[in-house]
Amino acid sequence: MFGLQNKFPAYSYSLRNILLATGIITFILVVFSTFSLLQSRRNQHDFDYFHSPSSDSNPLLTVQGVDQLIQEHSYPRLAELADFKGLGELCKSAKSQHHVYLTCRHNVGGLMNVRNMILNCVRYAIEAGAYGLIFPQLEARDPVEIVLVKTGQYKRMEFLFDEGWFRKVLEENCPQMKLFDHIDDVPRSGYATMPDVLTIQTLMGQPLGGANGNLRNKKPHEFRSRFDAWLKTNKRRPSPSVPTIVRLDERTLFSFAPTLDPPAVMNNFGFLLDFRLDLSGLANIIVDRLREDVKKAGGSEYLALHLRREADVAVQKEKWATFDELANKSLSVAAADNINLLYVASGDIESVDELKVKAAKSGVRVVDKHDMLSEHEKEFLNTFAFDQQAIVDYLVLMHSNVFIGSGLSSFSSHLISRREYLANITLTTGDHKYPTVERDELVGPKGRLGYWDMDWP
Repeated sequence: MFGLQNKFPAYSYSLRNILLATGIITFILVVFSTFSLLQSRRNQHDFDYFHSPSSDSNPLLTVQGVDQLIQEHSYPRLAELADFKGLGELCKSAKSQHHVYLTCRHNVGGLMNVRNMILNCVRYAIEAGAYGLIFPQLEARDPVEIVLVKTGQYKRMEFLFDEGWFRKVLEENCPQMKLFDHIDDVPRSGYATMPDVLTIQTLMGQPLGGANGNLRNKKPHEFRSRFDAWLKTNKRRPSPSVPTIVRLDERTLFSFAPTLDPPAVMNNFGFLLDFRLDLSGLANIIVDRLREDVKKAGGSEYLALHLRREADVAVQKEKWATFDELANKSLSVAAADNINLLYVASGDIESVDELKVKAAKSGVRVVDKHDMLSEHEKEFLNTFAFDQQAIVDYLVLMHSNVFIGSGLSSFSSHLISRREYLANITLTTGDHKYPTVERDELVGPKGRLGYWDMDWP
Protein backbone atom coordinates (compact mmCIF):
# COMPACT_ATOMS: atom_id res chain seq x y z
CA MET A 1 0.00 0.00 0.00
CA PHE A 2 2.79 2.35 0.94
CA GLY A 3 4.49 1.62 -2.35
CA LEU A 4 1.34 2.52 -4.22
CA GLN A 5 1.09 5.79 -2.31
CA ASN A 6 4.66 6.65 -3.26
CA LYS A 7 3.97 6.01 -6.94
CA PHE A 8 0.70 7.92 -7.14
CA PRO A 9 2.16 11.43 -6.87
CA ALA A 10 4.72 10.61 -9.55
CA TYR A 11 1.95 9.28 -11.77
CA SER A 12 -0.14 12.41 -11.11
CA TYR A 13 2.80 14.65 -11.93
CA SER A 14 3.48 12.70 -15.12
CA LEU A 15 -0.16 12.97 -16.15
CA ARG A 16 -0.13 16.72 -15.56
CA ASN A 17 2.95 17.01 -17.75
CA ILE A 18 1.31 15.02 -20.50
CA LEU A 19 -1.84 17.13 -20.35
CA LEU A 20 0.21 20.34 -20.32
CA ALA A 21 2.33 19.18 -23.26
CA THR A 22 -0.80 18.15 -25.16
CA GLY A 23 -2.33 21.58 -24.55
CA ILE A 24 0.78 23.36 -25.77
CA ILE A 25 0.99 21.21 -28.89
CA THR A 26 -2.70 21.78 -29.61
CA PHE A 27 -2.24 25.54 -29.22
CA ILE A 28 0.75 25.53 -31.58
CA LEU A 29 -1.17 23.52 -34.16
CA VAL A 30 -4.13 25.91 -34.01
CA VAL A 31 -1.85 28.94 -34.42
CA PHE A 32 0.04 27.28 -37.27
CA SER A 33 -3.20 26.26 -39.01
CA THR A 34 -4.59 29.77 -38.70
CA PHE A 35 -1.37 31.26 -40.08
CA SER A 36 -1.37 28.76 -42.94
CA LEU A 37 -4.97 29.62 -43.79
CA LEU A 38 -4.21 33.33 -43.86
CA GLN A 39 -1.07 32.72 -45.88
CA SER A 40 -3.07 30.63 -48.34
CA ARG A 41 -5.59 33.44 -48.69
CA ARG A 42 -2.78 35.90 -49.23
CA ASN A 43 -1.13 33.73 -51.86
CA GLN A 44 -4.31 33.78 -53.91
CA HIS A 45 -3.41 37.39 -54.69
CA ASP A 46 -0.17 39.12 -55.60
CA PHE A 47 -0.34 41.66 -52.86
CA ASP A 48 -1.55 41.38 -49.32
CA TYR A 49 -5.20 42.36 -49.08
CA PHE A 50 -4.84 41.65 -45.36
CA HIS A 51 -2.02 44.16 -44.94
CA SER A 52 -2.76 46.37 -41.93
CA PRO A 53 -3.68 49.77 -43.37
CA SER A 54 -2.61 53.03 -41.81
CA SER A 55 -6.28 53.87 -41.79
CA ASP A 56 -9.08 51.41 -41.23
CA SER A 57 -11.14 53.34 -43.76
CA ASN A 58 -9.01 52.56 -46.83
CA PRO A 59 -11.31 50.46 -49.08
CA LEU A 60 -8.47 49.61 -51.46
CA LEU A 61 -7.00 47.31 -48.85
CA THR A 62 -10.07 45.11 -49.04
CA VAL A 63 -11.15 42.64 -51.70
CA GLN A 64 -14.39 44.54 -52.24
CA GLY A 65 -12.57 47.83 -52.72
CA VAL A 66 -10.20 46.39 -55.30
CA ASP A 67 -13.10 44.79 -57.16
CA GLN A 68 -14.78 48.19 -57.33
CA LEU A 69 -11.55 49.77 -58.61
CA ILE A 70 -11.39 47.19 -61.39
CA GLN A 71 -15.04 47.59 -62.38
CA GLU A 72 -14.84 51.38 -62.49
CA HIS A 73 -11.40 51.97 -64.01
CA SER A 74 -9.96 48.87 -65.72
CA TYR A 75 -12.27 48.61 -68.72
CA PRO A 76 -12.25 48.58 -71.67
CA ARG A 77 -9.06 46.56 -71.50
CA LEU A 78 -6.26 46.93 -74.00
CA ALA A 79 -6.26 43.25 -74.95
CA GLU A 80 -9.80 43.58 -76.31
CA LEU A 81 -8.20 45.09 -79.42
CA ALA A 82 -6.82 41.67 -80.32
CA ASP A 83 -8.17 39.20 -82.85
CA PHE A 84 -7.00 35.69 -81.99
CA LYS A 85 -8.28 33.90 -85.09
CA GLY A 86 -4.74 33.62 -86.37
CA LEU A 87 -3.66 32.02 -83.10
CA GLY A 88 -6.47 29.49 -83.39
CA GLU A 89 -5.41 28.53 -86.91
CA LEU A 90 -1.79 28.25 -85.81
CA CYS A 91 -2.69 25.87 -82.99
CA LYS A 92 -4.85 23.73 -85.27
CA SER A 93 -2.04 23.39 -87.78
CA ALA A 94 0.48 22.10 -85.22
CA LYS A 95 0.77 18.32 -85.08
CA SER A 96 0.11 17.28 -81.50
CA GLN A 97 2.71 15.39 -79.47
CA HIS A 98 0.60 13.21 -77.24
CA HIS A 99 1.64 13.08 -73.59
CA VAL A 100 4.38 15.70 -74.04
CA TYR A 101 4.04 18.63 -71.63
CA LEU A 102 6.09 21.81 -71.65
CA THR A 103 6.88 24.39 -68.99
CA CYS A 104 9.12 27.43 -68.54
CA ARG A 105 9.98 28.39 -65.01
CA HIS A 106 13.03 30.60 -65.35
CA ASN A 107 11.44 33.78 -66.76
CA VAL A 108 13.62 36.43 -65.21
CA GLY A 109 14.44 40.13 -65.49
CA GLY A 110 12.47 43.33 -65.91
CA LEU A 111 8.84 43.62 -66.91
CA MET A 112 9.32 43.50 -70.67
CA ASN A 113 11.96 40.77 -70.60
CA VAL A 114 9.70 38.52 -68.54
CA ARG A 115 6.82 39.25 -70.91
CA ASN A 116 8.83 38.28 -73.99
CA MET A 117 10.16 35.11 -72.34
CA ILE A 118 6.69 33.89 -71.39
CA LEU A 119 5.32 34.62 -74.86
CA ASN A 120 8.22 32.73 -76.43
CA CYS A 121 7.59 29.85 -74.04
CA VAL A 122 3.97 29.60 -75.23
CA ARG A 123 5.02 29.97 -78.86
CA TYR A 124 7.51 27.11 -78.54
CA ALA A 125 4.89 24.97 -76.81
CA ILE A 126 2.58 25.49 -79.80
CA GLU A 127 5.38 24.81 -82.28
CA ALA A 128 6.33 21.65 -80.41
CA GLY A 129 2.74 20.41 -80.52
CA ALA A 130 2.73 20.13 -76.73
CA TYR A 131 -0.15 18.08 -75.37
CA GLY A 132 -0.19 20.41 -72.37
CA LEU A 133 1.33 23.63 -71.07
CA ILE A 134 2.18 24.03 -67.40
CA PHE A 135 1.65 27.67 -66.47
CA PRO A 136 4.93 29.57 -66.79
CA GLN A 137 6.34 31.06 -63.61
CA LEU A 138 8.58 34.07 -63.15
CA GLU A 139 11.50 34.73 -60.86
CA ALA A 140 10.90 37.87 -58.77
CA ARG A 141 13.73 40.32 -58.22
CA ASP A 142 15.00 41.15 -54.75
CA PRO A 143 12.65 43.69 -53.12
CA VAL A 144 15.55 45.69 -51.64
CA GLU A 145 18.51 45.13 -53.98
CA ILE A 146 16.57 45.52 -57.23
CA VAL A 147 19.69 44.82 -59.26
CA LEU A 148 19.40 41.18 -58.11
CA VAL A 149 16.96 39.51 -60.49
CA LYS A 150 17.94 35.87 -59.91
CA THR A 151 16.69 35.22 -56.40
CA GLY A 152 15.13 31.76 -56.54
CA GLN A 153 11.84 33.36 -55.49
CA TYR A 154 9.26 32.12 -57.98
CA LYS A 155 5.85 33.66 -58.56
CA ARG A 156 2.82 32.71 -60.57
CA MET A 157 2.11 34.65 -63.75
CA GLU A 158 -0.59 36.60 -61.92
CA PHE A 159 2.22 38.48 -60.17
CA LEU A 160 2.31 40.68 -63.30
CA PHE A 161 -0.35 39.49 -65.71
CA ASP A 162 -4.03 38.63 -65.84
CA GLU A 163 -3.85 34.86 -65.54
CA GLY A 164 -7.58 34.45 -66.11
CA TRP A 165 -7.36 36.23 -69.46
CA PHE A 166 -4.36 34.13 -70.48
CA ARG A 167 -6.24 30.94 -69.67
CA LYS A 168 -9.41 32.09 -71.45
CA VAL A 169 -7.62 32.98 -74.69
CA LEU A 170 -5.67 29.72 -74.85
CA GLU A 171 -8.64 27.52 -73.94
CA GLU A 172 -10.79 29.17 -76.62
CA ASN A 173 -8.19 29.18 -79.39
CA CYS A 174 -5.87 26.27 -78.56
CA PRO A 175 -8.15 23.70 -76.89
CA GLN A 176 -5.92 20.82 -77.96
CA MET A 177 -3.19 22.10 -75.62
CA LYS A 178 -4.29 21.43 -72.05
CA LEU A 179 -3.41 23.90 -69.30
CA PHE A 180 -2.10 22.92 -65.87
CA ASP A 181 -1.36 25.10 -62.86
CA HIS A 182 1.49 22.92 -61.59
CA ILE A 183 3.63 20.00 -62.73
CA ASP A 184 1.90 17.85 -60.13
CA ASP A 185 -1.40 18.40 -61.96
CA VAL A 186 -0.15 16.59 -65.07
CA PRO A 187 -1.70 13.09 -65.25
CA ARG A 188 0.73 10.54 -63.80
CA SER A 189 3.33 13.26 -63.22
CA GLY A 190 4.90 11.10 -60.53
CA TYR A 191 5.94 8.63 -63.24
CA ALA A 192 6.93 11.25 -65.83
CA THR A 193 10.23 11.41 -67.65
CA MET A 194 11.92 14.77 -67.09
CA PRO A 195 14.92 15.25 -69.38
CA ASP A 196 17.58 17.80 -68.51
CA VAL A 197 16.47 21.41 -68.86
CA LEU A 198 16.36 22.18 -72.58
CA THR A 199 18.25 25.14 -74.02
CA ILE A 200 16.98 26.34 -77.39
CA GLN A 201 20.47 27.25 -78.59
CA THR A 202 21.81 23.77 -77.78
CA LEU A 203 18.87 22.15 -79.53
CA MET A 204 19.52 24.27 -82.62
CA GLY A 205 23.26 23.53 -82.60
CA GLN A 206 24.26 27.10 -81.75
CA PRO A 207 26.83 28.37 -79.22
CA LEU A 208 25.37 29.69 -75.99
CA GLY A 209 27.61 32.72 -75.57
CA GLY A 210 26.88 35.62 -73.27
CA ALA A 211 25.61 38.22 -75.71
CA ASN A 212 21.93 38.60 -76.43
CA GLY A 213 22.58 38.14 -80.13
CA ASN A 214 23.52 34.54 -79.44
CA LEU A 215 20.02 33.93 -78.08
CA ARG A 216 18.51 34.18 -81.54
CA ASN A 217 17.18 30.98 -83.02
CA LYS A 218 18.99 31.16 -86.33
CA LYS A 219 17.20 28.12 -87.79
CA PRO A 220 13.63 28.57 -86.57
CA HIS A 221 12.09 26.44 -89.30
CA GLU A 222 14.11 23.46 -88.06
CA PHE A 223 12.84 23.67 -84.50
CA ARG A 224 10.07 21.08 -84.78
CA SER A 225 12.14 18.46 -86.57
CA ARG A 226 15.02 18.93 -84.12
CA PHE A 227 12.64 18.81 -81.16
CA ASP A 228 11.10 15.56 -82.41
CA ALA A 229 14.55 14.05 -82.90
CA TRP A 230 15.60 15.16 -79.42
CA LEU A 231 12.54 13.49 -77.89
CA LYS A 232 13.53 10.22 -79.51
CA THR A 233 16.92 10.30 -77.78
CA ASN A 234 15.23 9.88 -74.39
CA LYS A 235 15.05 6.36 -72.98
CA ARG A 236 11.29 6.37 -72.52
CA ARG A 237 8.91 7.48 -75.24
CA PRO A 238 5.93 9.60 -74.10
CA SER A 239 2.92 7.46 -73.23
CA PRO A 240 -0.27 7.69 -71.14
CA SER A 241 1.46 5.89 -68.28
CA VAL A 242 4.84 7.67 -68.58
CA PRO A 243 4.42 11.24 -69.88
CA THR A 244 7.36 13.49 -70.78
CA ILE A 245 7.70 16.92 -69.18
CA VAL A 246 10.02 19.30 -71.05
CA ARG A 247 11.45 22.31 -69.21
CA LEU A 248 12.89 25.24 -71.16
CA ASP A 249 15.63 27.33 -69.56
CA GLU A 250 15.82 31.14 -69.38
CA ARG A 251 17.62 31.62 -72.70
CA THR A 252 14.36 32.21 -74.55
CA LEU A 253 14.40 36.02 -74.42
CA PHE A 254 15.27 36.73 -78.06
CA SER A 255 14.96 33.22 -79.41
CA PHE A 256 11.81 33.46 -81.54
CA ALA A 257 11.29 36.14 -84.17
CA PRO A 258 7.61 37.21 -84.32
CA THR A 259 8.06 38.10 -87.99
CA LEU A 260 8.21 34.37 -88.76
CA ASP A 261 4.47 34.21 -88.14
CA PRO A 262 1.81 35.68 -90.43
CA PRO A 263 0.58 39.17 -89.47
CA ALA A 264 -2.64 37.75 -88.00
CA VAL A 265 -0.53 35.95 -85.41
CA MET A 266 2.36 38.39 -85.00
CA ASN A 267 0.19 41.45 -84.39
CA ASN A 268 -2.10 39.83 -81.83
CA PHE A 269 -0.07 37.19 -80.00
CA GLY A 270 1.35 39.71 -77.52
CA PHE A 271 -2.14 40.48 -76.24
CA LEU A 272 -2.22 36.99 -74.79
CA LEU A 273 -0.45 38.61 -71.84
CA ASP A 274 -2.53 41.46 -70.49
CA PHE A 275 -1.49 43.27 -67.35
CA ARG A 276 -3.19 42.83 -63.98
CA LEU A 277 -6.52 44.60 -63.88
CA ASP A 278 -6.00 46.27 -60.50
CA LEU A 279 -2.80 47.99 -61.60
CA SER A 280 -4.33 48.80 -64.99
CA GLY A 281 -7.10 50.56 -63.08
CA LEU A 282 -4.60 52.68 -61.15
CA ALA A 283 -2.88 53.63 -64.41
CA ASN A 284 -6.16 54.72 -65.98
CA ILE A 285 -6.91 56.89 -62.94
CA ILE A 286 -3.56 58.65 -63.42
CA VAL A 287 -4.08 59.13 -67.17
CA ASP A 288 -7.51 60.68 -66.58
CA ARG A 289 -6.10 63.07 -63.98
CA LEU A 290 -3.19 64.05 -66.22
CA ARG A 291 -5.58 64.90 -69.02
CA GLU A 292 -7.76 66.89 -66.63
CA ASP A 293 -4.74 68.87 -65.43
CA VAL A 294 -3.65 69.58 -69.00
CA LYS A 295 -7.14 70.75 -69.92
CA LYS A 296 -7.42 73.01 -66.87
CA ALA A 297 -4.09 74.61 -67.80
CA GLY A 298 -5.37 75.34 -71.30
CA GLY A 299 -3.17 72.74 -72.99
CA SER A 300 -3.88 69.53 -74.89
CA GLU A 301 -0.86 67.27 -74.38
CA TYR A 302 1.37 65.75 -71.75
CA LEU A 303 4.91 64.52 -72.31
CA ALA A 304 6.20 61.31 -70.73
CA LEU A 305 9.77 60.34 -69.87
CA HIS A 306 11.29 57.04 -68.80
CA LEU A 307 14.12 58.30 -66.60
CA ARG A 308 16.17 55.11 -66.40
CA ARG A 309 18.60 55.92 -63.61
CA GLU A 310 18.26 53.00 -61.17
CA ALA A 311 21.21 51.44 -59.33
CA ASP A 312 22.29 49.08 -62.11
CA VAL A 313 22.86 52.01 -64.49
CA ALA A 314 25.78 53.18 -62.34
CA VAL A 315 27.54 49.86 -62.94
CA GLN A 316 27.68 50.42 -66.72
CA LYS A 317 27.40 54.19 -67.13
CA GLU A 318 28.81 54.23 -70.63
CA LYS A 319 25.94 52.08 -71.94
CA TRP A 320 23.09 54.23 -70.69
CA ALA A 321 21.74 57.68 -71.45
CA THR A 322 22.85 60.19 -68.83
CA PHE A 323 20.49 62.20 -66.64
CA ASP A 324 21.34 65.38 -68.56
CA GLU A 325 20.71 63.73 -71.92
CA LEU A 326 17.27 62.50 -70.88
CA ALA A 327 16.32 65.70 -69.06
CA ASN A 328 17.55 68.06 -71.79
CA LYS A 329 15.82 66.12 -74.56
CA SER A 330 12.52 66.10 -72.65
CA LEU A 331 12.64 69.81 -71.87
CA SER A 332 13.61 70.73 -75.42
CA VAL A 333 10.62 68.77 -76.77
CA ALA A 334 8.37 70.39 -74.18
CA ALA A 335 9.56 73.85 -75.22
CA ALA A 336 9.21 73.15 -78.94
CA ASP A 337 5.68 71.76 -78.59
CA ASN A 338 4.51 74.14 -75.85
CA ILE A 339 3.95 71.30 -73.35
CA ASN A 340 3.91 72.27 -69.69
CA LEU A 341 3.27 68.89 -68.02
CA LEU A 342 5.87 66.12 -67.89
CA TYR A 343 5.10 62.70 -66.42
CA VAL A 344 8.24 60.85 -65.33
CA ALA A 345 8.63 57.14 -64.66
CA SER A 346 11.68 56.24 -62.61
CA GLY A 347 12.75 54.05 -59.74
CA ASP A 348 15.31 56.62 -58.63
CA ILE A 349 13.66 59.23 -56.40
CA GLU A 350 16.72 61.51 -56.31
CA SER A 351 16.75 61.78 -60.11
CA VAL A 352 13.03 62.61 -60.14
CA ASP A 353 13.54 65.38 -57.56
CA GLU A 354 16.48 66.76 -59.53
CA LEU A 355 14.38 66.80 -62.70
CA LYS A 356 11.56 68.65 -60.92
CA VAL A 357 13.96 71.43 -59.93
CA LYS A 358 15.52 71.62 -63.38
CA ALA A 359 12.17 71.62 -65.21
CA ALA A 360 10.62 74.26 -62.95
CA LYS A 361 13.17 76.77 -64.27
CA SER A 362 11.65 76.21 -67.73
CA GLY A 363 8.07 76.47 -66.52
CA VAL A 364 7.45 72.73 -66.84
CA ARG A 365 5.66 70.84 -64.08
CA VAL A 366 7.05 67.34 -63.43
CA VAL A 367 4.93 64.66 -61.75
CA ASP A 368 5.27 60.94 -61.13
CA LYS A 369 2.70 58.29 -60.23
CA HIS A 370 2.84 59.12 -56.52
CA ASP A 371 1.99 62.77 -57.20
CA MET A 372 -1.15 61.78 -59.10
CA LEU A 373 -2.65 59.39 -56.55
CA SER A 374 -4.63 59.94 -53.37
CA GLU A 375 -3.28 58.79 -50.02
CA HIS A 376 -5.43 55.66 -50.12
CA GLU A 377 -4.33 54.92 -53.69
CA LYS A 378 -0.66 55.39 -52.79
CA GLU A 379 -1.04 53.09 -49.82
CA PHE A 380 -2.51 50.49 -52.15
CA LEU A 381 0.27 51.02 -54.72
CA ASN A 382 2.93 50.53 -52.05
CA THR A 383 1.72 46.99 -51.38
CA PHE A 384 3.19 46.02 -54.77
CA ALA A 385 6.76 45.13 -55.72
CA PHE A 386 9.04 47.18 -57.99
CA ASP A 387 8.20 45.37 -61.23
CA GLN A 388 4.50 45.35 -60.41
CA GLN A 389 4.53 49.12 -59.95
CA ALA A 390 6.29 49.39 -63.31
CA ILE A 391 3.02 48.25 -64.93
CA VAL A 392 1.38 51.50 -63.83
CA ASP A 393 4.19 53.57 -65.35
CA TYR A 394 4.18 51.54 -68.56
CA LEU A 395 0.48 52.15 -69.18
CA VAL A 396 0.64 55.86 -68.32
CA LEU A 397 3.61 56.30 -70.66
CA MET A 398 1.78 54.36 -73.36
CA HIS A 399 -1.11 56.86 -73.34
CA SER A 400 1.10 59.96 -73.42
CA ASN A 401 1.12 62.35 -76.37
CA VAL A 402 4.90 62.23 -76.67
CA PHE A 403 7.31 59.70 -75.20
CA ILE A 404 11.03 59.99 -74.50
CA GLY A 405 12.89 56.85 -73.42
CA SER A 406 16.32 55.39 -72.74
CA GLY A 407 17.81 53.58 -75.73
CA LEU A 408 19.23 50.55 -73.95
CA SER A 409 16.10 49.88 -71.91
CA SER A 410 13.80 47.01 -72.87
CA PHE A 411 11.03 48.94 -71.11
CA SER A 412 11.55 52.04 -73.26
CA SER A 413 12.19 50.30 -76.55
CA HIS A 414 9.14 48.09 -76.23
CA LEU A 415 7.01 51.13 -75.44
CA ILE A 416 8.19 52.77 -78.65
CA SER A 417 7.14 49.77 -80.74
CA ARG A 418 3.86 49.22 -78.84
CA ARG A 419 2.88 52.88 -79.23
CA GLU A 420 3.61 52.75 -82.95
CA TYR A 421 1.57 49.59 -83.32
CA LEU A 422 -1.41 51.01 -81.42
CA ALA A 423 -1.25 54.25 -83.37
CA ASN A 424 -1.38 52.30 -86.63
CA ILE A 425 -4.40 50.31 -85.42
CA THR A 426 -6.35 53.40 -84.44
CA LEU A 427 -5.51 55.12 -87.71
CA THR A 428 -6.91 52.24 -89.75
CA THR A 429 -10.07 51.97 -87.63
CA GLY A 430 -10.71 55.71 -87.50
CA ASP A 431 -10.58 55.65 -83.70
CA HIS A 432 -7.85 58.10 -82.68
CA LYS A 433 -7.61 56.80 -79.13
CA TYR A 434 -3.84 56.53 -79.31
CA PRO A 435 -1.73 59.49 -80.49
CA THR A 436 0.63 59.49 -83.42
CA VAL A 437 4.22 58.77 -82.52
CA GLU A 438 6.34 60.86 -84.88
CA ARG A 439 7.82 62.79 -81.96
CA ASP A 440 8.72 59.75 -79.84
CA GLU A 441 12.44 59.29 -79.34
CA LEU A 442 14.99 57.08 -77.61
CA VAL A 443 18.00 58.83 -76.09
CA GLY A 444 21.53 57.49 -75.64
CA PRO A 445 23.06 54.22 -76.88
CA LYS A 446 20.51 52.10 -78.74
CA GLY A 447 21.62 48.64 -77.59
CA ARG A 448 18.14 47.15 -77.75
CA LEU A 449 17.51 48.26 -81.34
CA GLY A 450 19.32 45.23 -82.70
CA TYR A 451 16.68 42.98 -81.16
CA TRP A 452 13.47 44.84 -81.89
CA ASP A 453 12.46 42.20 -84.38
CA MET A 454 12.62 39.66 -81.53
CA ASP A 455 10.10 41.49 -79.31
CA TRP A 456 6.41 40.61 -79.56
CA PRO A 457 4.38 43.79 -80.26
